[in-house]
Amino acid sequence: MDFRHSSELVIPISYGSTEVIETGRWGFQKPETVLMTAPCQEACPAGNPIPQFLYLAAEGRYDEALRALLRENPFPGVCGRVCFHPCEARCHRARYDESVSICAMERYVFDATSDRSVDIRPHRNHHSKQVAVVGSGPAGLSCAYFLGLLGHQVTVFEARTEPGGVMRWGIPEYRLPKSVLKREVRRIVNLGIEIKTGVKVGGDLSFDQLMDFDAVFLSPGAGSSLPLKIDGEALKAVWRGKELLERINSGGRIRLGREVIVIGGGNTAMDVARSALRLGSRVTVAYRRSRDEMPAIQEEIREAEEEGVRFEFLIQPVRVSLLKNGRLAVKFQRMKLGKPDQSKRPKPIPVEGGFVKLEADALVEAVGEAVEWSWIPQRLMSRGLIDVGPSLLTAQDKVFAGGDAIDQPRTVVTAIASGKKAAISIDLYLRGLSSDDFLSRIEVGNQGSLSMEAYIAGIEQGRWPEVKDVVPYERINTLYFEPSGRIRERKLSRDKAVKGFSEVNRGFSPNQAHASASRCFTCGTCNYCSNCYFFCPEGVISLDPLLQSRAVDLEHCKGCGTCARACPRGVVEMREVS
Repeated sequence: MDFRHSSELVIPISYGSTEVIETGRWGFQKPETVLMTAPCQEACPAGNPIPQFLYLAAEGRYDEALRALLRENPFPGVCGRVCFHPCEARCHRARYDESVSICAMERYVFDATSDRSVDIRPHRNHHSKQVAVVGSGPAGLSCAYFLGLLGHQVTVFEARTEPGGVMRWGIPEYRLPKSVLKREVRRIVNLGIEIKTGVKVGGDLSFDQLMDFDAVFLSPGAGSSLPLKIDGEALKAVWRGKELLERINSGGRIRLGREVIVIGGGNTAMDVARSALRLGSRVTVAYRRSRDEMPAIQEEIREAEEEGVRFEFLIQPVRVSLLKNGRLAVKFQRMKLGKPDQSKRPKPIPVEGGFVKLEADALVEAVGEAVEWSWIPQRLMSRGLIDVGPSLLTAQDKVFAGGDAIDQPRTVVTAIASGKKAAISIDLYLRGLSSDDFLSRIEVGNQGSLSMEAYIAGIEQGRWPEVKDVVPYERINTLYFEPSGRIRERKLSRDKAVKGFSEVNRGFSPNQAHASASRCFTCGTCNYCSNCYFFCPEGVISLDPLLQSRAVDLEHCKGCGTCARACPRGVVEMREVS
């Protein structure tokens, strides 16, 4: 046959073995697996292993997915419901079509395993010591949890009758059911953590008595609302936001009246407004800036609007007075936006002569929260907060602090992150080691998140991880992915939602969860897709997805680079042979 004039594709194939010829000697570059940090994981304050747990969830391995989360975060069920999910803003999938529903998947993994116990056992620790934790909010319980995993004996002191802090008393049932929190707390207690409720430090227990412990972590929560400091706010029908939410979460009977005005634009204001709707009131939220500057989670604002909450922007209350009919008259100053202030948002400036009056049966102030500091020594304080160093150590030896008590954003996930960091720093302190030498070795990306799994592997086995770069979008080979829309959670209808405090977001169905998890690019992580195996022209790559192993026969690899170009996730890199 004359191949010069044939239209058929001819491929030369050896009928013998090529093993006798070490073709690998011809190449000047070889493939290496270079794992990188996904941007979503870098953005997560708690350092959740997002690509890993989503890969396991897509495989239907929900117990393993939950364990992966629990190694870094004791509250997946809580965070899957109330987190502001900065991870999704950094998701590379958003540049391709829409971001992955990471937060909703975290919730689904927790819910899918709710009928069985998925726990993590504590590690043996020959340096085990006794540690006191003050406060049982997300920071305090997280610190206790990770210290328990590290093998320490932990006692948590909580002033209230039940643990949980803002998760128990400040977040309404329609966002976070109490049953979810109880399950998370039970897992922490099962590590051997002792929680003493009804014990107030500074009253039942002195600060000096805490010094009997080998280390102390202070995490008092911001449990009270800041006042507006205007005339008339002492009237009976004027409520503080935090106190109102605590009354509701305690099961108390509350009558706010037909019309309620809520002052503020944060998450507490949204929780108060939506709770007031469920108590039968018509609600107006008054905020001194525009909608674009509201610090509340955008989903919470949108859901409040969908449920019927009205918004009045660029007004600020200046006086409250009681009318003859028993209602409140609230005088507002109209505002305009000026140059950015310290919060990096436009500063609200009063409009001269611009006033408006609104009437209501009740007014709720939700403009910020405060911590009760009276029991904390002044030597630990600076500018209204507990002053801490990079390791969260205070000015007093063996005393660490975190959560709402220090200078950081007041969210559940940032509180969890500070609890984890404190636990690692305390463990290093109790071992007589400096945190300066270790914290940088377990960072997840470059935004301060830490990996507890990496710390345990390093401190116990000496296997400290190599520093990983964050994978850029350009490294993802999007040719291997099909466009698909973001999967959104099922929700109660508006009519059903406002009739009570049943959970509004109903989560994913199993099919939705599988579809959502499967959308993840698993950036910078090998998920054993077999592309390199199938595309290798020399057949020198062996892959075992079950054992999660990949090997390259370098003696016969010519270094053509096909595997690197065919990797959808950019984890194969061609490097020159030295």
